[in-house]
Amino acid sequence: MTTESDKLSKSRLNWMMGALLVTIFLTQLDQTIVSTALPTIVSKLQGFEHMSWVFTVYMLASTVMMPIAGKLSDLYGRKIFFMLGLLLFMGGSALCGVAGSMLQLVLYRGIQGIGAGFLLPVTFTLVFSIMPKERAGIYQTLYMGVFALSSVVGPALGAVITAFLDWRWIFFINLPFGIAIFFVMNRLLSGVKPNAGVKPSVDWAGAALLSVSTLALLLGLKMGGEEYGWQSVRVISLLALGAAAAVCFTVVQLRAKEPILPFELFRSKVISGTLMATFVQGIMMYGALVYIPLFVQGSLGGDVGDSGGALTPLMFCVMIGATFSSSLIKRWSWRFNIALSMLFTGAGLLMVIYMPYDVNPWLMRLIMALIGIGIGIMMMVGQMAVSMSADEQIKGVATSTVGFSRSIGGVFGTAVLTSIVNSRLSALLMEKAGQLELSPDGVERLADPQALLQADSGLPAETLQLLRATLGESVQFGFWFLVAAAVLGIAAAVWMGSARFEAGRSSVQKPEKLAGSHML
Repeated sequence: MTTESDKLSKSRLNWMMGALLVTIFLTQLDQTIVSTALPTIVSKLQGFEHMSWVFTVYMLASTVMMPIAGKLSDLYGRKIFFMLGLLLFMGGSALCGVAGSMLQLVLYRGIQGIGAGFLLPVTFTLVFSIMPKERAGIYQTLYMGVFALSSVVGPALGAVITAFLDWRWIFFINLPFGIAIFFVMNRLLSGVKPNAGVKPSVDWAGAALLSVSTLALLLGLKMGGEEYGWQSVRVISLLALGAAAAVCFTVVQLRAKEPILPFELFRSKVISGTLMATFVQGIMMYGALVYIPLFVQGSLGGDVGDSGGALTPLMFCVMIGATFSSSLIKRWSWRFNIALSMLFTGAGLLMVIYMPYDVNPWLMRLIMALIGIGIGIMMMVGQMAVSMSADEQIKGVATSTVGFSRSIGGVFGTAVLTSIVNSRLSALLMEKAGQLELSPDGVERLADPQALLQADSGLPAETLQLLRATLGESVQFGFWFLVAAAVLGIAAAVWMGSARFEAGRSSVQKPEKLAGSHML
């Protein structure tokens, strides 16, 4: 029989989970929602040269903050840093909405990104801490559904808001939801620290070195091969600075009383193997999301709508894969689940390599679905494996390393894949310069896939077809790198051992305990 107390505890749980899921949606949505509005924003604010930084600064700021926020939440409690992140995110959103120049918009997006960097690891930790095991399947589906939905609807929602309201509402729309989340979580979330009774000791030197290392390496990887050549002084300097800071960070962590990134995490084969697999997943996922639309438009003769038609089944099946994983983890080891996800994703990427340019659209969608299912399985299993294998005292920083590893892998993988595709494209254009009647300057100009994609006006049909085939061959050649990453992910899974999901290891609390003791 259900008592009034039980009803109250379930109500509290549902309100908190709802607020956390909306938080995930907003922080992920803001990575993509500005994409379709940027041309309008640039026309209003000017500053075209700063356009790409509207995306980049948000990604950099959020990625740098993730492990630091996770560790601080372990030391001082989840509530204070969830609220701080929410206030920074809302404040950054409000400032973006009133920005008077592109430079201001970039600066305010950085503040928004810092807020997201606090929110993401703390939100993930809370979701996986309060998720009751008897309802884990439902919440896992909701979690991954929200995660996938935010990626799919972002550009479309940005276009609708820009067309019918004003581009500034892309940022203002966060405010009413943020205020609602603030009141719900302030009322229901306790400020109790996971390490209650222990005097916190913050590793400020480690936090600074980790920030410098991450920022320098990500900037170097992001700029190399795009804005500047890999041999340029700026790129080499950034990568060298990042590597030097990483070495210093390692030394400091070995001596710190309370390291910002405890190396004891990596003594667990489950955690270290999962983080390696998550890094690999970032390589495959971001590589596919960047280059599959290019392949569809450039080689299969599609348009932007066709690119969306290819990515939609991929993102939808991320949710299917996550739902599927809730049953798999109860029957099989973490190793089996991660290897299965890599097998699905790698098989789908291998099919893209051998995909003919006249492929049936439905076969294309099935291949995208296979990739999405593999990504979805890994998304959920990765978070669950790390969260359930870490002690409560370091659960925040452990959970934050999952998103951190995925982001680092995504930037690294995209940089390497871009270099491979561009080099292959340049070599093929040189080989076919005679057939295409291209001068050396023409080859250099078309060696950029985006430039080649837009080079169809006024060209003979045969030349255009040859150019599209050249681009497709280059992208398919680059996808061998993603397949190799999948093989590395399988190796990481095999190394993890036979550990598996155990209900007794979960830090999940029953709803009635959650309501009564506020142990979060």
